[in-house]
Amino acid sequence: MKGTYYLYFIAGIATIAAGTALALLSSSVLNAVGISAAAYGKIADTAVLLVFGYAAIKLLSSSILDYGRHMPRVDEKPLARLTSLLGYVVLFFLLLTIFGINFTGVLIGAGFLGIVIGLASQSTLGNLFAGISMMASKPFAIGDRVTFSTWQYGTVPPSYTHGIILPGYSGIIEEMGMIYTKLKLDDGTDFFVPNGIMNQAAIINYSISDTIYTKFRVELPMAANFDEFKRRVLSKIDAHKKLKKALQHRALVMITDVGLASYGVTIGVESKVEDEERVKSEIADIALKVAKNYVKKGQ
Repeated sequence: MKGTYYLYFIAGIATIAAGTALALLSSSVLNAVGISAAAYGKIADTAVLLVFGYAAIKLLSSSILDYGRHMPRVDEKPLARLTSLLGYVVLFFLLLTIFGINFTGVLIGAGFLGIVIGLASQSTLGNLFAGISMMASKPFAIGDRVTFSTWQYGTVPPSYTHGIILPGYSGIIEEMGMIYTKLKLDDGTDFFVPNGIMNQAAIINYSISDTIYTKFRVELPMAANFDEFKRRVLSKIDAHKKLKKALQHRALVMITDVGLASYGVTIGVESKVEDEERVKSEIADIALKVAKNYVKKGQ
């Protein structure tokens, strides 16, 4: 049912209130039924804390999970796990209080242990806090197609002229964990990126926009007539009804670079994001066929 996360949240708060009230009244209840509160009070408080605390944590976690299912750009699972973890930590310290364990000594020991663990796992903790940061800022969501560029994972562009090439990795966001973000790259490879690196990277999110601009480059011999090539390419695109319908604007054909024996021509088109691969393939097919006939006829 839509909006059940409100019910889960209210039930979680009510469970906490009921557990607190029952813990405070446990001594009176035990005395009323003839049981020694001094002997069994701590056991009763522990039982109440464990039962009601566990139920409250589960209800609050379920509230977050249900909320995320109704929000398309929210990844609810890591946040629900973090909420559960914090809840169990609070539950642990409340148990210490019941048994009269000195908080000061525990906190000093925990602080020292935290320093040792922090120094030993700086990378892991950095990825954890980076994951929390990305959940708050939401530069992308599950299902978004993105390209991220970072100096840690350098890529080498080809040596021949191709204009400006973005040294990055492109794919679909499949999972946003507390430590890693999982992408499905365009070639189908599963790619796991530490959140610390992802949080520092330059990210292009194609899914925020409905359209995407794609380019295809082809080389022509210097003797080739550019105006004739352009006319033939545009004519074939106009004749391709499905392709023409997929384009937002008429294709742009232009010379982008000139060499000693050839020159480069780029065909740029804008289409819906979901049509990108099909449009790119069909544009490439048209450009290659025209270029091939062009060279054959020596025009």
